[in-house]
This record gives sequence, structure tokens and C-alpha cells, in this order.
Amino acid sequence: MRLKVMLPGEVLLQCDVTRVVGQAPNGSFGMLPRHIDFVTALTPGVLCFTDTDDRESFLGHDEGILVKQGLEVLVSVRRAVAGKTLSELR
Repeated sequence: MRLKVMLPGEVLLQCDVTRVVGQAPNGSFGMLPRHIDFVTALTPGVLCFTDTDDRESFLGHDEGILVKQGLEVLVSVRRAVAGKTLSELR
């Protein structure tokens, strides 16, 4: 899948991923490449994703929206910070 994280004035992150885990208002969700297409609101929290080299990374973010269509995962939030570990997000 291709993950693209957009802020109001820039594209924060674009990378190929094999897994995405996040939090919606009704609970946590996980996506793999063959997951059904969907749209969800995101609650403020941490988006976890695994790249194609099987390395896990994290994205702390405000509320926003996530759209998955085909192999494309688009995330739009007001503020976000990326890190390779949870401690980097602080």
C-alpha cells in the first residue's frame, strides 16, 4: 500500500507500507493491502505502520480523516509528528 500523510501546508510522509493500525471514534482498526476500501474519522492518537522492510514507525496526530482506496491510504490531519519509536514522538 502507499501511505500519504497530508497536513494543511505540506505532505508530511509518503511511503510504501504493508500494515497500518490506527484509532477511529468507534475503536482501533488495522489494515493490510487487501483490506476493503473505506473512510473513517481519526481520533487524536498514534498511527502505527510497517514499511516494506518490516520496520515499524509511528505518527502522532490530531483528529483527521483516513481514506483507503485500492492500494492508496490517504491521511489528512492538522498536525502530526513522525518517529521511528514512540519515544521520538514526545
